[in-house]
Amino acid sequence: MTKISFAVIFLCLLTSACTAIAPSATPTASPTPTATATIIPTATFTPSPVPSATATHNPNIAPVFSPIPVNFVTNGSRNKAYLAITFDLCQIPEYPASFAPQIVETLERYNVPATFFLGGDWMRTHPNETLLLAANPRFELGNHSWSHPDFRELTDAQIGDEIVKTQDMLYKLTGRESHLLRLPYGYKSDAALNVIAQHGLTTIQWDTETGDPDPNFQAEDILRAVREGAKNGAIIVMHANGRGWHTPEALPGIIDYLQAQGYTLVTVSQLIGLQEIP
Repeated sequence: MTKISFAVIFLCLLTSACTAIAPSATPTASPTPTATATIIPTATFTPSPVPSATATHNPNIAPVFSPIPVNFVTNGSRNKAYLAITFDLCQIPEYPASFAPQIVETLERYNVPATFFLGGDWMRTHPNETLLLAANPRFELGNHSWSHPDFRELTDAQIGDEIVKTQDMLYKLTGRESHLLRLPYGYKSDAALNVIAQHGLTTIQWDTETGDPDPNFQAEDILRAVREGAKNGAIIVMHANGRGWHTPEALPGIIDYLQAQGYTLVTVSQLIGLQEIP
């Protein structure tokens, strides 16, 4: 295990940082799922049609999507210079997190899109910040569970509850629906992937970690991690809940670097073909 990953995982467990960093740049694949679902390999990812939703007239309950095949995605196509920057916004209820508005200000100043994965409990305590994100059409909002538990330790019913409560909170506050889910800590199991797919959601991981939950990682360290990991189709993970300690400082340099290298920044759904790129 690298010095970076060890420090980040240790810190996440102590401070409840939103996403635990995987031991290597590309998360280790789980065993093949059960016969009722098929994980689509990332390198040859073929997007499923966006699942249909059951009509709802209750503004507090999100539409229910039809089940889809299991999709566990770490990156988009390597054939085109598209790249997605993502931010996790979540908290364990016992350890409330905050918000880094400088990240939104930078993204808007550069006029670039991003995907934010929102925890349900975080939205509950940050409704105005959630609305701020939803007001920007370039920002995509995804599901990051309600209370940021380890899905490997939950029953199918508990996982479903984490998903549905978060979908409903997002819909109640913003009127938006999410077709993407990021696993808490990035921890997965066959059972968890199956439940997520049964709710019509695609599971989104990452292939480029920045180490930003570590307060000892300065802006230049985060930028160096992006430089080393950036490639066609990359999904970069960062935090906007105050626990990406130096991410606001690093973000302008990250965008400058990626654009200078010829990358086009897109949302995750655009990167993996669920939405068209304008």
